Amino acid sequence: MSIGLRRGQLAIAAVTVFTALALPGRAIEPQPIGRTPDGKPDMSGVYEPDHGGGNYGLEKHEPSKGNLAPGGRGIIVDPPDGKLPMQPWARGEQNHRALPEGAYDDPSVHCFPDGIPRSMYHPQPIEILQPPGYVVFLFERMYWRIVTLDGRPHPPDTTRFWQGDSVGRWEGDTLVIDVANFNGKTWLNENGEVLSHEEHVVERLTPVDSNTITYEATIIDPAVYTRPWTIRFPLRRSTDQLLEQACHEDNQELPYLKELKDAAAPARRVGR
Repeated sequence: MSIGLRRGQLAIAAVTVFTALALPGRAIEPQPIGRTPDGKPDMSGVYEPDHGGGNYGLEKHEPSKGNLAPGGRGIIVDPPDGKLPMQPWARGEQNHRALPEGAYDDPSVHCFPDGIPRSMYHPQPIEILQPPGYVVFLFERMYWRIVTLDGRPHPPDTTRFWQGDSVGRWEGDTLVIDVANFNGKTWLNENGEVLSHEEHVVERLTPVDSNTITYEATIIDPAVYTRPWTIRFPLRRSTDQLLEQACHEDNQELPYLKELKDAAAPARRVGR
């Protein structure tokens, strides 16, 4: 986890605690699902993902040595065993990325967008906007995504994006988002779980009540996984607003991570 992110999370925690102390009992009572003028569910507002530690590993996992990264309950619901169906080469790559010297290569550390689905379970608030014909996600950590609802196709396969291209539709009260055209450069989390340029994601956001959305994403990536797999967790409405957060290359953490990577290089050459 980056120093900047840790500070951002502490700031968010402080704001949350202060609000809770200053306004005791200010819970948001769930109400029936709100509706937009066209009758669709109104999901607009700020949400906190109940991410289950997904940014540190999608499978169930214990805290890392020294508690530098928290444990997690696991948010994989298919396969039933809660394990990522990685091909052997991908598991080997993930194990290498999870080493201390591998952290420097996490694109998120270098201020690039997290991609999908990581953006949805990175420990950050998410604001949802619903202008006519679109759903927009604003992420506190500097980036966003726009979902079109007018039935347009994805751009040509030669056009690639960090966040993919999001095309949405409503199935009853569920927003279904088809996400394609990824550049294959993102990681699933700080544990280095792997994605490729063949990634394709189908997301389903289903309001439970006025305060809760069930988020589900099925990931298809035949270059990395032996079968599709699915994660699920809730988004819970918050009374907070997004804070201003910046990410700068050459931040305090990067030189340290670079030192770890450079120090490990001679050992890797000897090992060969």
